Amino acid sequence: MAEKAIDKRKSDKKQVRRFPNNFEAEQSLLCCMLIDSDAAREVLSVLPEEGFYNSVNRNVYSAMRTLYKKGDAVDFINVYDAMQAAGTSDDKTLDYLTTLNNLFPSAVHYKQYKKILVRDMVLRNVIKAGESIIDEAYENSDEDEVIRKAEKLVYDLSKDMRTGGLVHVSDSAAEVLNRIDTLMSDSGALRGLNTGFRRFDKVTNGLQNGNLVILAARPSVGKTAFALNIVANAVKSSKTPRCIAIFSLEMASREIAQRLISNMGGISMNDLNSASFRGDGQSRLWKVIKTLSETKIYINDSSLITPQEVLSQCRKLSAEQPSGRVDLVVVDYLQLMSSGSSTRGEDNRQQEIARMSRLMKVIARELNCPVILLSQMSRGIERRETKTPQLSDLRESGAIEQDADIVMFLYREFEEEKHASPIILDLQKHRNGELARIRLSWQGEIMTFTESDDQHEPTPSAKPRKSQPREEESEE
Repeated sequence: MAEKAIDKRKSDKKQVRRFPNNFEAEQSLLCCMLIDSDAAREVLSVLPEEGFYNSVNRNVYSAMRTLYKKGDAVDFINVYDAMQAAGTSDDKTLDYLTTLNNLFPSAVHYKQYKKILVRDMVLRNVIKAGESIIDEAYENSDEDEVIRKAEKLVYDLSKDMRTGGLVHVSDSAAEVLNRIDTLMSDSGALRGLNTGFRRFDKVTNGLQNGNLVILAARPSVGKTAFALNIVANAVKSSKTPRCIAIFSLEMASREIAQRLISNMGGISMNDLNSASFRGDGQSRLWKVIKTLSETKIYINDSSLITPQEVLSQCRKLSAEQPSGRVDLVVVDYLQLMSSGSSTRGEDNRQQEIARMSRLMKVIARELNCPVILLSQMSRGIERRETKTPQLSDLRESGAIEQDADIVMFLYREFEEEKHASPIILDLQKHRNGELARIRLSWQGEIMTFTESDDQHEPTPSAKPRKSQPREEESEE
């Protein structure tokens, strides 16, 4: 009996639920727009008709939007005329508009009324999205598709909330001034993720949140090793654990972990492969294993993954973190990804790469963290006398260059010398700063790049120079 009583109370509570709305706030905002043209312009430019729940109020607002789009004055007479033309008026409309027009003597509080309407509109949309998710779960037996649709509905809600209208330049200028004030009081306050490469961090101020960073190279130059160097350096330099997601479409998670162990522990790859350690190598191995166990580095080594799945898994990962965020995403590499579509052919593949590149930028913006996206270069560079990469060498799509905030290449300064040549990190696009070329030294035995002490202007990579050959070491 007690359970039935509880169920009845729950049922009664559900029956009295109603969609969030505030009739008085709707009337008040309409009044403000009727008596103040500035309030009308600001509201009509950003608030959709769905912001009004009451059908009569929505009809009034719809007439106002019609006038606004035509450039006509939004006042008592014009609104009534527009409603008559739209067929949304009746014999009570004139009296209702008169009531609205006389509610307040001024529109001083219109922003607060607008805020209430936006809040209720968002809550209604959340409820509708929830109902759609429930219906989908009942009707669709494909759990993966249901989850993807649910995530898209929620993502669309958050995207709609972030969509804003035009703002005056003085507002943006004030943000710049606040940023300058912050930097003057603390030069490192707005520093991005520390990569551990001093010259690179100086030029970029670290990897910034929301940035898409393209790292491109020909095979076996070291782009995977360089990206993992950044991961290792970020872990070692941070006082608090960094949450980092690595998506490796080419290498197994064990290989990724082995490279991190080699780099962070300074342990030879040969020693790791043979389980034969020199000196204190074994103690360093256990120490770095302990360090890695305390980090928040997560690896997905699926060879079939889409940008949508990257976003989905990162959303889940960020929700599990106390900070509510992911600090860095690394994807190795773009040309091995799939968009999930069935298009074929060279042109379609270029379009697919372009879509995926754009989605990766969206991921960086939504997660508000840097995304390092590795990319192959086209073979066209091999036919040129000068092997120095250009932005046009990005393989399969010029859209990659457009979407990226930073594009950097790794190449051998003296191509013919292979592993005897220094490696150049060439920053060729930097949306918010200067460009740079940085000479790197490569220690293949422990899979580590470091900045060279010799930073003279690199020689264009074309012809070999005389030097002492050394044993080749795997870089990729």
